[in-house]
Amino acid sequence: MLKSEIIAQMPKVELHCHLDGSLSLSCIKELAKNAGVNITMTDEEILEKAQALENTKNLLEYLKRFDFVLPLLQSYTNLELAAYDVVKQAADDHIKYIEIRFAPTQHLLENLSLEEAVEAVIAGLSRAENDFDIRANALICGLKQEPIQKLQKLLPLFDKIPDEHLVGFDMAGDELNYPQEKFIDLIHDLKINAVNVTLHAGECPACEQNILDSIAMGASRIGHGIMTKNLSKAEQEMMIEKQIVLEMAPTSNFQTKAVTELAQYPFKELYDKGLHVTLNTDNRTVSATSLNKEYEKISAWYPDFSLADFEKINHYAIDGAFISKEEKEQLHQSFIKEYKKISE
Repeated sequence: MLKSEIIAQMPKVELHCHLDGSLSLSCIKELAKNAGVNITMTDEEILEKAQALENTKNLLEYLKRFDFVLPLLQSYTNLELAAYDVVKQAADDHIKYIEIRFAPTQHLLENLSLEEAVEAVIAGLSRAENDFDIRANALICGLKQEPIQKLQKLLPLFDKIPDEHLVGFDMAGDELNYPQEKFIDLIHDLKINAVNVTLHAGECPACEQNILDSIAMGASRIGHGIMTKNLSKAEQEMMIEKQIVLEMAPTSNFQTKAVTELAQYPFKELYDKGLHVTLNTDNRTVSATSLNKEYEKISAWYPDFSLADFEKINHYAIDGAFISKEEKEQLHQSFIKEYKKISE
Protein backbone atom coordinates (compact mmCIF):
# COMPACT_ATOMS: atom_id res chain seq x y z
CA MET A 1 0.00 0.00 0.00
CA LEU A 2 1.37 3.40 -0.97
CA LYS A 3 1.79 6.11 1.64
CA SER A 4 -0.47 9.14 1.39
CA GLU A 5 2.64 11.33 1.08
CA ILE A 6 3.59 9.52 -2.14
CA ILE A 7 0.04 9.74 -3.50
CA ALA A 8 0.00 13.48 -2.84
CA GLN A 9 3.14 13.89 -4.97
CA MET A 10 1.76 12.01 -7.99
CA PRO A 11 0.76 14.13 -10.97
CA LYS A 12 -2.81 13.27 -11.90
CA VAL A 13 -5.46 13.69 -14.57
CA GLU A 14 -9.16 13.94 -13.76
CA LEU A 15 -11.71 13.47 -16.51
CA HIS A 16 -14.98 13.21 -14.55
CA CYS A 17 -15.81 16.09 -12.20
CA HIS A 18 -19.18 17.86 -11.90
CA LEU A 19 -18.98 21.58 -11.20
CA ASP A 20 -22.06 21.95 -9.00
CA GLY A 21 -21.19 18.89 -6.91
CA SER A 22 -17.63 19.94 -6.17
CA LEU A 23 -17.70 23.32 -4.43
CA SER A 24 -15.68 23.97 -1.30
CA LEU A 25 -17.42 25.11 1.87
CA SER A 26 -15.81 28.55 1.67
CA CYS A 27 -16.97 28.90 -1.93
CA ILE A 28 -20.55 27.93 -1.06
CA LYS A 29 -20.63 30.65 1.59
CA GLU A 30 -19.20 33.23 -0.82
CA LEU A 31 -21.72 32.25 -3.49
CA ALA A 32 -24.54 32.70 -0.98
CA LYS A 33 -23.24 36.15 0.00
CA ASN A 34 -23.03 37.20 -3.65
CA ALA A 35 -26.54 35.91 -4.29
CA GLY A 36 -27.94 37.80 -1.29
CA VAL A 37 -28.85 34.57 0.48
CA ASN A 38 -28.50 34.70 4.24
CA ILE A 39 -27.31 31.26 5.30
CA THR A 40 -27.75 31.01 9.06
CA MET A 41 -26.62 27.39 9.23
CA THR A 42 -23.37 26.26 10.82
CA ASP A 43 -20.63 24.82 8.59
CA GLU A 44 -21.67 21.35 9.69
CA GLU A 45 -25.29 22.03 8.76
CA ILE A 46 -24.28 23.35 5.33
CA LEU A 47 -22.30 20.20 4.67
CA GLU A 48 -25.23 18.07 5.79
CA LYS A 49 -27.26 19.69 3.03
CA ALA A 50 -24.52 19.45 0.40
CA GLN A 51 -23.07 16.01 1.11
CA ALA A 52 -24.61 12.62 0.45
CA LEU A 53 -24.79 10.08 3.24
CA GLU A 54 -22.72 6.91 3.06
CA ASN A 55 -25.97 4.94 3.20
CA THR A 56 -27.59 6.83 0.30
CA LYS A 57 -30.27 4.53 -1.15
CA ASN A 58 -29.64 5.01 -4.87
CA LEU A 59 -28.49 7.36 -7.65
CA LEU A 60 -31.65 9.47 -7.58
CA GLU A 61 -31.30 10.16 -3.85
CA TYR A 62 -27.64 11.03 -4.43
CA LEU A 63 -28.60 13.52 -7.14
CA LYS A 64 -30.99 15.35 -4.79
CA ARG A 65 -27.95 16.82 -2.99
CA PHE A 66 -27.43 19.17 -5.92
CA ASP A 67 -30.65 21.00 -5.10
CA PHE A 68 -28.99 22.88 -2.25
CA VAL A 69 -26.23 24.51 -4.29
CA LEU A 70 -27.93 25.08 -7.66
CA PRO A 71 -29.93 28.18 -6.58
CA LEU A 72 -26.58 29.85 -5.80
CA LEU A 73 -25.23 29.25 -9.31
CA GLN A 74 -27.50 31.53 -11.31
CA SER A 75 -25.22 34.47 -12.09
CA TYR A 76 -22.15 34.99 -14.25
CA THR A 77 -20.13 36.05 -11.21
CA ASN A 78 -20.98 32.96 -9.21
CA LEU A 79 -20.45 30.51 -12.06
CA GLU A 80 -17.04 32.04 -12.74
CA LEU A 81 -16.18 31.83 -9.05
CA ALA A 82 -17.37 28.22 -8.82
CA ALA A 83 -15.26 27.11 -11.78
CA TYR A 84 -12.21 28.82 -10.30
CA ASP A 85 -12.84 27.12 -6.95
CA VAL A 86 -13.00 23.60 -8.39
CA VAL A 87 -9.78 24.07 -10.37
CA LYS A 88 -8.05 25.41 -7.25
CA GLN A 89 -9.07 22.27 -5.37
CA ALA A 90 -7.82 20.13 -8.24
CA ALA A 91 -4.45 21.88 -8.19
CA ASP A 92 -4.19 21.04 -4.49
CA ASP A 93 -4.50 17.36 -5.50
CA HIS A 94 -1.55 17.80 -7.89
CA ILE A 95 -3.87 17.40 -10.86
CA LYS A 96 -2.21 18.66 -14.04
CA TYR A 97 -5.19 18.33 -16.36
CA ILE A 98 -8.91 18.34 -15.50
CA GLU A 99 -12.19 18.38 -17.40
CA ILE A 100 -15.12 19.89 -15.51
CA ARG A 101 -18.65 19.21 -16.71
CA PHE A 102 -21.81 21.15 -16.03
CA ALA A 103 -25.36 21.50 -17.35
CA PRO A 104 -25.90 25.08 -18.65
CA THR A 105 -29.71 24.62 -18.59
CA GLN A 106 -29.53 24.47 -14.78
CA HIS A 107 -28.18 28.02 -14.46
CA LEU A 108 -30.74 30.22 -16.21
CA LEU A 109 -33.09 31.23 -13.36
CA GLU A 110 -31.76 34.80 -13.29
CA ASN A 111 -31.91 35.36 -17.05
CA LEU A 112 -28.44 34.18 -18.03
CA SER A 113 -28.37 32.83 -21.56
CA LEU A 114 -26.91 29.41 -22.31
CA GLU A 115 -23.95 31.14 -23.94
CA GLU A 116 -23.34 33.37 -20.92
CA ALA A 117 -23.44 30.40 -18.55
CA VAL A 118 -20.78 28.59 -20.58
CA GLU A 119 -18.67 31.73 -20.97
CA ALA A 120 -18.75 32.30 -17.20
CA VAL A 121 -17.43 28.82 -16.48
CA ILE A 122 -14.71 29.17 -19.13
CA ALA A 123 -13.69 32.51 -17.60
CA GLY A 124 -13.28 30.83 -14.21
CA LEU A 125 -11.20 28.02 -15.69
CA SER A 126 -8.98 30.50 -17.53
CA ARG A 127 -8.40 32.60 -14.41
CA ALA A 128 -7.47 29.49 -12.43
CA GLU A 129 -5.04 28.36 -15.13
CA ASN A 130 -3.22 31.66 -14.71
CA ASP A 131 -2.95 31.15 -10.94
CA PHE A 132 -2.13 27.44 -10.72
CA ASP A 133 -0.02 24.83 -12.53
CA ILE A 134 -2.94 23.11 -14.21
CA ARG A 135 -4.82 22.92 -17.51
CA ALA A 136 -8.63 22.97 -17.21
CA ASN A 137 -11.33 22.41 -19.82
CA ALA A 138 -15.13 22.30 -19.83
CA LEU A 139 -17.71 19.76 -20.94
CA ILE A 140 -21.32 20.70 -21.62
CA CYS A 141 -23.63 18.25 -19.91
CA GLY A 142 -27.19 17.46 -20.94
CA LEU A 143 -29.61 15.95 -18.43
CA LYS A 144 -31.39 12.81 -19.58
CA GLN A 145 -34.66 13.74 -17.91
CA GLU A 146 -34.94 16.98 -19.90
CA PRO A 147 -37.05 17.16 -23.09
CA ILE A 148 -35.15 16.46 -26.30
CA GLN A 149 -36.15 19.89 -27.64
CA LYS A 150 -34.42 21.52 -24.69
CA LEU A 151 -31.31 19.37 -25.09
CA GLN A 152 -31.06 20.26 -28.77
CA LYS A 153 -30.53 23.90 -27.81
CA LEU A 154 -27.16 22.89 -26.36
CA LEU A 155 -25.73 21.78 -29.69
CA PRO A 156 -25.26 25.26 -31.27
CA LEU A 157 -23.10 26.30 -28.30
CA PHE A 158 -20.12 24.54 -29.83
CA ASP A 159 -20.35 26.90 -32.83
CA LYS A 160 -21.30 30.01 -30.88
CA ILE A 161 -18.45 29.61 -28.37
CA PRO A 162 -15.34 28.65 -30.35
CA ASP A 163 -13.16 28.63 -27.24
CA GLU A 164 -10.39 26.06 -26.81
CA HIS A 165 -11.62 25.32 -23.28
CA LEU A 166 -14.95 23.92 -24.51
CA VAL A 167 -13.93 20.41 -25.50
CA GLY A 168 -16.85 17.98 -25.33
CA PHE A 169 -20.35 16.84 -24.43
CA ASP A 170 -21.84 14.51 -21.83
CA MET A 171 -25.25 13.13 -20.87
CA ALA A 172 -25.95 12.56 -17.18
CA GLY A 173 -28.91 12.01 -14.88
CA ASP A 174 -31.52 9.29 -14.48
CA GLU A 175 -30.00 6.41 -16.43
CA LEU A 176 -32.49 3.76 -15.35
CA ASN A 177 -35.59 5.52 -16.70
CA TYR A 178 -33.90 7.27 -19.65
CA PRO A 179 -31.74 4.69 -21.46
CA GLN A 180 -29.13 5.83 -23.94
CA GLU A 181 -31.10 4.79 -27.02
CA LYS A 182 -33.45 7.73 -26.48
CA PHE A 183 -30.64 10.11 -27.45
CA ILE A 184 -29.30 8.48 -30.62
CA ASP A 185 -30.26 11.37 -32.92
CA LEU A 186 -28.93 14.00 -30.52
CA ILE A 187 -25.53 12.33 -30.21
CA HIS A 188 -25.43 11.68 -33.96
CA ASP A 189 -25.79 15.41 -34.61
CA LEU A 190 -22.89 16.09 -32.25
CA LYS A 191 -20.64 13.48 -33.79
CA ILE A 192 -21.15 14.67 -37.36
CA ASN A 193 -19.91 18.05 -36.13
CA ALA A 194 -16.80 16.41 -34.63
CA VAL A 195 -17.76 17.08 -31.00
CA ASN A 196 -16.04 14.82 -28.46
CA VAL A 197 -18.54 12.72 -26.51
CA THR A 198 -18.44 10.97 -23.13
CA LEU A 199 -21.66 9.48 -21.74
CA HIS A 200 -22.75 8.38 -18.27
CA ALA A 201 -23.60 4.69 -18.58
CA GLY A 202 -23.51 1.48 -16.59
CA GLU A 203 -23.83 3.30 -13.27
CA CYS A 204 -26.86 1.36 -12.09
CA PRO A 205 -27.50 -2.39 -11.74
CA ALA A 206 -28.54 -4.09 -14.99
CA CYS A 207 -27.61 -1.01 -17.06
CA GLU A 208 -24.80 -2.61 -19.06
CA GLN A 209 -26.68 -2.22 -22.37
CA ASN A 210 -26.29 1.54 -21.99
CA ILE A 211 -22.52 1.08 -22.19
CA LEU A 212 -22.73 -0.79 -25.49
CA ASP A 213 -25.23 1.73 -26.85
CA SER A 214 -22.96 4.61 -25.85
CA ILE A 215 -20.02 3.13 -27.73
CA ALA A 216 -22.18 2.43 -30.77
CA MET A 217 -23.31 6.07 -30.68
CA GLY A 218 -19.72 7.29 -30.79
CA ALA A 219 -18.72 7.88 -27.16
CA SER A 220 -14.98 7.39 -26.62
CA ARG A 221 -15.39 7.49 -22.84
CA ILE A 222 -17.94 6.08 -20.42
CA GLY A 223 -18.89 7.89 -17.23
CA HIS A 224 -18.51 5.27 -14.47
CA GLY A 225 -19.17 2.14 -16.54
CA ILE A 226 -19.35 -0.13 -13.49
CA MET A 227 -21.51 -2.68 -15.29
CA THR A 228 -18.73 -3.28 -17.80
CA LYS A 229 -18.01 -6.16 -15.42
CA ASN A 230 -21.18 -7.91 -16.67
CA LEU A 231 -20.32 -7.64 -20.36
CA SER A 232 -19.08 -10.67 -22.27
CA LYS A 233 -15.39 -11.30 -22.86
CA ALA A 234 -15.84 -10.34 -26.53
CA GLU A 235 -17.56 -7.07 -25.58
CA GLN A 236 -14.82 -6.21 -23.09
CA GLU A 237 -12.16 -6.99 -25.69
CA MET A 238 -13.96 -4.68 -28.11
CA MET A 239 -13.70 -1.89 -25.51
CA ILE A 240 -9.99 -2.57 -25.09
CA GLU A 241 -9.46 -2.52 -28.85
CA LYS A 242 -11.34 0.76 -29.18
CA GLN A 243 -9.45 2.14 -26.14
CA ILE A 244 -12.71 3.14 -24.47
CA VAL A 245 -11.89 4.98 -21.25
CA LEU A 246 -13.89 4.24 -18.09
CA GLU A 247 -14.27 7.23 -15.77
CA MET A 248 -14.64 5.46 -12.42
CA ALA A 249 -15.19 7.18 -9.07
CA PRO A 250 -15.00 4.75 -6.12
CA THR A 251 -16.69 6.77 -3.37
CA SER A 252 -19.54 7.90 -5.61
CA ASN A 253 -19.96 4.43 -7.12
CA PHE A 254 -20.72 3.01 -3.67
CA GLN A 255 -22.96 5.90 -2.64
CA THR A 256 -25.14 5.59 -5.74
CA LYS A 257 -25.39 1.83 -5.10
CA ALA A 258 -23.80 0.87 -8.38
CA VAL A 259 -22.16 -1.62 -6.02
CA THR A 260 -22.73 -2.31 -2.33
CA GLU A 261 -19.64 -4.25 -1.27
CA LEU A 262 -15.97 -4.24 -2.19
CA ALA A 263 -16.08 -7.72 -3.69
CA GLN A 264 -18.49 -6.32 -6.33
CA TYR A 265 -16.32 -3.36 -7.27
CA PRO A 266 -14.64 -4.14 -10.60
CA PHE A 267 -11.87 -1.53 -10.78
CA LYS A 268 -8.94 -3.93 -10.29
CA GLU A 269 -10.61 -6.75 -12.23
CA LEU A 270 -11.15 -4.51 -15.26
CA TYR A 271 -7.67 -3.00 -14.98
CA ASP A 272 -6.07 -6.45 -14.88
CA LYS A 273 -7.98 -7.41 -18.04
CA GLY A 274 -6.53 -4.40 -19.84
CA LEU A 275 -9.54 -2.08 -19.85
CA HIS A 276 -8.68 1.60 -19.68
CA VAL A 277 -9.92 2.49 -16.20
CA THR A 278 -9.28 5.89 -14.63
CA LEU A 279 -9.92 7.42 -11.21
CA ASN A 280 -12.08 10.49 -10.62
CA THR A 281 -13.96 12.29 -7.85
CA ASP A 282 -17.31 12.70 -9.65
CA ASN A 283 -18.50 15.20 -7.02
CA ARG A 284 -15.96 16.38 -4.48
CA THR A 285 -18.46 17.96 -2.12
CA VAL A 286 -21.40 15.60 -2.50
CA SER A 287 -19.10 12.63 -1.92
CA ALA A 288 -16.87 14.43 0.63
CA THR A 289 -13.76 13.43 -1.27
CA SER A 290 -10.73 14.55 -3.24
CA LEU A 291 -8.76 12.78 -5.93
CA ASN A 292 -6.00 12.08 -3.42
CA LYS A 293 -8.58 10.34 -1.21
CA GLU A 294 -9.80 8.25 -4.16
CA TYR A 295 -6.21 7.15 -4.84
CA GLU A 296 -5.72 6.34 -1.15
CA LYS A 297 -8.89 4.25 -1.22
CA ILE A 298 -7.72 2.20 -4.20
CA SER A 299 -4.29 1.76 -2.62
CA ALA A 300 -5.89 0.47 0.61
CA TRP A 301 -8.32 -1.84 -1.21
CA TYR A 302 -5.66 -3.26 -3.49
CA PRO A 303 -2.31 -3.12 -1.61
CA ASP A 304 -0.44 -4.51 -4.61
CA PHE A 305 -1.59 -1.62 -6.82
CA SER A 306 1.77 0.02 -7.37
CA LEU A 307 3.12 3.42 -8.32
CA ALA A 308 3.58 2.09 -11.86
CA ASP A 309 -0.09 1.05 -11.94
CA PHE A 310 -1.22 4.52 -10.90
CA GLU A 311 1.03 5.99 -13.57
CA LYS A 312 -0.55 3.68 -16.15
CA ILE A 313 -4.12 4.74 -15.37
CA ASN A 314 -3.03 8.36 -15.72
CA HIS A 315 -1.63 7.62 -19.16
CA TYR A 316 -5.01 6.02 -19.97
CA ALA A 317 -6.63 9.27 -18.84
CA ILE A 318 -4.28 11.37 -20.98
CA ASP A 319 -5.07 9.19 -23.99
CA GLY A 320 -8.79 9.73 -23.37
CA ALA A 321 -8.57 13.47 -22.70
CA PHE A 322 -10.30 15.78 -25.15
CA ILE A 323 -7.15 17.64 -26.13
CA SER A 324 -4.81 17.73 -29.11
CA LYS A 325 -2.22 15.03 -29.86
CA GLU A 326 0.48 17.57 -29.09
CA GLU A 327 -0.93 18.34 -25.64
CA LYS A 328 -1.29 14.63 -24.93
CA GLU A 329 2.31 13.96 -25.85
CA GLN A 330 3.49 16.81 -23.61
CA LEU A 331 1.50 15.40 -20.70
CA HIS A 332 2.74 11.86 -21.33
CA GLN A 333 6.36 12.99 -21.29
CA SER A 334 5.86 15.18 -18.23
CA PHE A 335 4.19 12.34 -16.30
CA ILE A 336 6.92 9.86 -17.25
CA LYS A 337 9.54 12.22 -15.81
CA GLU A 338 7.61 13.03 -12.64
CA TYR A 339 6.74 9.41 -11.82
CA LYS A 340 10.35 8.41 -12.41
CA LYS A 341 11.47 11.04 -9.88
CA ILE A 342 8.99 9.74 -7.31
CA SER A 343 10.18 6.16 -7.76
CA GLU A 344 13.86 7.02 -7.32
